Amino acid sequence: MSFRRVLWAALAVVAVLASLLWQVSNVVRINELLTSIEAKQRQLDSLETLIRQERAAIARREAADRIRRLALERLGMIEPGRPPILIERVQ
Repeated sequence: MSFRRVLWAALAVVAVLASLLWQVSNVVRINELLTSIEAKQRQLDSLETLIRQERAAIARREAADRIRRLALERLGMIEPGRPPILIERVQ
């Protein structure tokens, strides 16, 4: 076998190995990115659950019945005996 053939064969083997190494490194990187995406999705799901819980807590705190009860119990306010009178300004 001539030196040129051996050199070309060696270059072909190196090229194939380099190509395989490049493909393997791409697969590894893609798997790392997928793992990162899955972790971020779990974090997002957790935060969305927390947001729903906080919105429910806010809704409970804003409830008219709760505010009325707190006004009566904590602030000593009383309920009016009659509805308020509205006065409109005519211009």
